[in-house]
This record gives sequence, C-alpha cells and structure tokens, in this order.
Amino acid sequence: MQRFFKSIDFIEQHLYDKISVHEVAAASHYSTYHFSRIFKALVGDTPKEYLRKRRLTVAAKRLLSEDIGLLELALDCQFDSQEAFTRAFKGLFNITPAQYRKQNDPFRLLYKDQFSPHMLHFLQNELSMEPEIITRPAMKLVGIAQQYDSSDLSLPRLWSAFRPYRDKIKNRIGDESFGIYEAYEEDGDDVSFSYMCSAPVENFDDIPEGMTARELPEQMYAKFIHRGPISNLDQTLKYIWGSWLPKSNYDYVERPDFELYPPGYNVMDPKSEMALHIPIKEK
Repeated sequence: MQRFFKSIDFIEQHLYDKISVHEVAAASHYSTYHFSRIFKALVGDTPKEYLRKRRLTVAAKRLLSEDIGLLELALDCQFDSQEAFTRAFKGLFNITPAQYRKQNDPFRLLYKDQFSPHMLHFLQNELSMEPEIITRPAMKLVGIAQQYDSSDLSLPRLWSAFRPYRDKIKNRIGDESFGIYEAYEEDGDDVSFSYMCSAPVENFDDIPEGMTARELPEQMYAKFIHRGPISNLDQTLKYIWGSWLPKSNYDYVERPDFELYPPGYNVMDPKSEMALHIPIKEK
C-alpha cells in the first residue's frame, strides 16, 4: 500500500504537468497492467479518470479563490482549449466554470478528494474474507477475446454476447465458464485490457471461426468466492487488492487472473456465487 500511495502522491505533485499512466505506475514500481488493475479496484476510477477529476476539482477551487482566466486555468490543468475544459467541467459537475464562479457556492459540487489510506479503513478492519489457496493444473480454453478500456468493460453485456457461441465450442469439458483478464495494450495514456469469455476444452483440434485459444500454465491461486450480483464485484475486488493481499504472506504474480462461473450463473441473482482466482506466490 505504501507503494500504491506513492503513485497518488505522484499525481498530486504533477496535476499541472503532462503525465502518462505509465509514469504514474512507475512511481509505485508496478507494471502498468498490474497498477491499473489495482487502481481501478481500489479507487473506482481508472488512473486517467482519477487524474482528470482531480484536475477539475482543483480548478473548481481555484475559480473561487483566484482571479484567473478560464483559458489560463484550462491550460494549467492540461486541457487543450477552454472549450474542452468547459465540456469536461460541466460533464463532471453539471455546471459550466463561468456559472460556478458567478454563483460562488463552494458546497454545490461533489469534489473528487485525494484518495487516502483512511478510505480503505473499513475494508482493512471491518471485512474478513479468507480465500482458499489452491494450485490449478494447466488448462486449455477456447472463447472470444476482445480489448476493452477498463471503464467500458460491462461483464453482463459481454457474457450475454458470448452465450450463443458457447455451445459451438468443440471438445468442451464440463459446464463451467472462465472470464480471463489478460495482458494490456497501450495507446498514449490509455490502457485497454483483454478480457476473454471462454470454456475449457480437451484440445485445440477444432476451434470455431472467430474464436481464439489460450493455455494457462499450472499456477497457485488465491480463490475468493464472490456472492451476490455482479454489480457488487467491485467491492470484492477492492477488498482483495486493498486489504487481503497487502496483509497476506503472498505476492501477486503477473499472470492472467480469472473468474470461474458455475453452470446457470445469474449475474443478477443475490444468491449466486462465482470464484475469483488471483495468481500468487509465497513471499
């Protein structure tokens, strides 16, 4: 967590500088992929979203405390133009910068405060969710993999699209389904993740058109059971990354982590259960 909060400090120190998510990740000595996964789980925003909201929050406070022009403020906060700044400000706060300055009501806005350790207090001290430590043998999987920005990834929509193709997979083993988070691709400041809806198979002899194959090596995992609708998954992930892992005797291994869905899993059912598998190694 000390490493993670170094990245938060780095953001605060460079709110007026042009920085990339890769530089922010480097401040915590994580890979960009690992850092982005942790950041989204703990903070609720991607690093890019968090940085934008922090800049707009600082800009809102400066609007009421400084005699500064909107264009100068926009450029200070790394927006390309006054128009882009105004659109982003209104999109976040539902009011234009000029209107906000005129009304002079500092309590009108829901500010994006700097993320701090006390925001994890509840997860670290009130929740308890012990995983099962298991070693899974190597697995062959076939499914559909696509790139998604972490802010655009909708698991219910993704699985609904995959369901009609699932029965076309040859040599399928059992009725479980795997949702695999894989490597990332970089495009400027953006990090997009590859997420694969898949099913286990005996071999890769007959892969349906449009689908792809993956083989996961043997690996030790921390297996967590998530109970309830998929919409609450972020709370389970926040606990795993923000509380359990830092206190455990294990380190994260940069291999794909995955969700294991039982037959008939219903994303809306409050009684449903699925298993999260986080790749780990002993410290």
